[in-house]
Amino acid sequence: MKAEQPGIGSHAAASSHLGQPDRAADEAGEAARLQPSSYYFAAAADKCRWASRFIEAKSWLDKVDPLKLDSPGIRFDRLVVLFATGDRDGVEKIFTEGERGSDRRDVLLNHAWIETQQGRFRSAERLRLQASGRTSKASNDRWVVFSALENAEVGMGVQARRYESKVDRSKLARDRKLVLALALARSGQTEEAGKLADQISAERPEDTLVQHYLTPTIRAAIKLQQHDPAAAIDLLRGTARYDLAYTDSFDYVYPAYIRGLAYLELGDGRSAAAQFQKLIDNPGLTVRHVTGPLAWLQLGRAQKMMGDEATARKSYETFLDLWKNADPDIPIYRQAKAEFAKLPGAEN
Repeated sequence: MKAEQPGIGSHAAASSHLGQPDRAADEAGEAARLQPSSYYFAAAADKCRWASRFIEAKSWLDKVDPLKLDSPGIRFDRLVVLFATGDRDGVEKIFTEGERGSDRRDVLLNHAWIETQQGRFRSAERLRLQASGRTSKASNDRWVVFSALENAEVGMGVQARRYESKVDRSKLARDRKLVLALALARSGQTEEAGKLADQISAERPEDTLVQHYLTPTIRAAIKLQQHDPAAAIDLLRGTARYDLAYTDSFDYVYPAYIRGLAYLELGDGRSAAAQFQKLIDNPGLTVRHVTGPLAWLQLGRAQKMMGDEATARKSYETFLDLWKNADPDIPIYRQAKAEFAKLPGAEN
C-alpha cells in the first residue's frame, strides 16, 4: 500500500464545503485510488453519496470487503446508500445485525433518523432515548437539537420547544448552536434565534459558511416567521452558490428549502417549485433530514399554486407514499392529506 500523502483528501473536503459535491466526489475518488484504505474508501463513498452518485458510492463500498477493511464511516455510508436506493431489506438486515453488535448506539441513532424520514417521530424518539444512555454529552446534544429542528419543521412547536429547553446553550459546540438557532427560528422563538445567529456571526466574521450559508438561513427563517418573505428571499440571495454545501452543522440544501417557503408565501409557485426541485434532485444531501420528504409536499403546493393540479397530485402522492405509516397526528401530515383530498382526481 502506498504511503499516505499529506493533504490527499483536502481538496475533496474543500469542494464539499464550498457546495461542489460532484467535484468533491471526483477528488475523493482520486484520493482513494492513490491511497487505498478504509478511511479513503469511506471518504470516496461519502462524497459520491453527497453527490447523489449512489452507484459509484456502492462500488467504493464493494471494494472494502475483499480488503477486510471496516470503520464506522463505512458502515454508515452502506446504510445510507441502501436507504436512498430503496433497499429496505438491506436496511433491515443492518439494523437486525447491529442490535446484537458492539455499535448498538450508532445503530439506534441511525434507525431513528430513518424513522423520522418516514414520519414516525414517536418511534424515532424511543430509539434516541434508548441510545442516549450510551452516548457522550456531545452526541446527546446533537440529537436533541436536530430533534428540535425536525419537530419544528413538521409543525410540532410544543415538542420542538421541549427539546430546545433540554440543552445548555452556553456549553453547546458552535455547529450545534447553529442548529439550535435554526430550530428556534422555525419554532417561533425568533428573538432567541437572532441573538444566537448574531453571536456566532460576530465570532466568525471570516468563515465563509457561517457568513454565506448558516446565519443567512437562520435570519431568513426568522423573517419567514415574521411574515416577511421578501426579506427572507433577499437574505438568501448570496447563499445560492453554496446551497449544496456540507457544513458540519445543518446542510440538507436548507437555504433552498427556506427560499422555497418564502416564494410560496409570496404566491410565486414557479419560483418556489424550482427551489424544492433542488432538494429532490439532490437526495444524497437530503436523505438524512425531514426536509427531504417534505420537499415533495411543498413542490405539490407550488404546482397547485401554478394551476398544474395533475402534476401537483403526483407530488402529493409521492409524499404521502413516503409517509404512508407516519404518525397520524403530525400537523403537516394532516394538512397534506386534507389538501390532497381536495385535488381533482385524488383517490380518497
